[in-house]
Amino acid sequence: MAKEILRMEDVTKIYDNGFVANKNVTFWLHESEILALVGENGAGKTTLMKVLFGLETPQTGKVYMDGKEVKILNTLDAIEKGIGMVHQHFMLIPSLTVAENVVLGVEPMKNGLFDFKKAVEMTEEVAKKYNFNIDPMARVSDLSVGQMQKIEIMKVLIKGAKIIIMDEPTAVLTPQETEELFERLLELKSRGMTIIFISHKLNEVKRISDRITVLKGGVTKGTYLTRDVSEEDISNLMVGREISF
Repeated sequence: MAKEILRMEDVTKIYDNGFVANKNVTFWLHESEILALVGENGAGKTTLMKVLFGLETPQTGKVYMDGKEVKILNTLDAIEKGIGMVHQHFMLIPSLTVAENVVLGVEPMKNGLFDFKKAVEMTEEVAKKYNFNIDPMARVSDLSVGQMQKIEIMKVLIKGAKIIIMDEPTAVLTPQETEELFERLLELKSRGMTIIFISHKLNEVKRISDRITVLKGGVTKGTYLTRDVSEEDISNLMVGREISF
């Protein structure tokens, strides 16, 4: 029996302009799984994850971790609870090195100054542990999009994330970079991590995920074992009617 590690219950998020992004959404995660969160643009996927990561405050809803209710007031709260988010638009400083970006927020200090040597060591350690082939000394501005995404993942790993939210991670990747990302995600899963994979690319969702939660118009349309639903089934749930392929 899979162990439930997180549950969001009856989450409602309404923006100031009256737009209902999420309405009574209930969502849960199992340990060491890849859960795909799917829906059309505007379905409420990213908003729900911003609530989980402390970037948005919902009007109603509760979050439970390992069966106990927790409050996630901001991103520092989320990070402390082992939740990390890799945003669709990367949050890197191009003029800095890989190591300097990876340790942002957990900067090693020596005699009151930034310890670059230690930052490189920390980055090498996390890169080696999770098989990220990347040079800590390289300048971010010289790297490919796929390599930049690796840095974003390493940034959440170095802070101790056990639940990693990936927001449309393949939108900017080449097919080869997508393959490499999938290898890394499957490796993280094998090491006990739980991945939330936000996407609308159903072929990728079918390939990488264990379970799928479908959102439509901010409402949950159900959670399914990936093997039990076809791409057509998912599409029909996403748009609310039969789709002809």
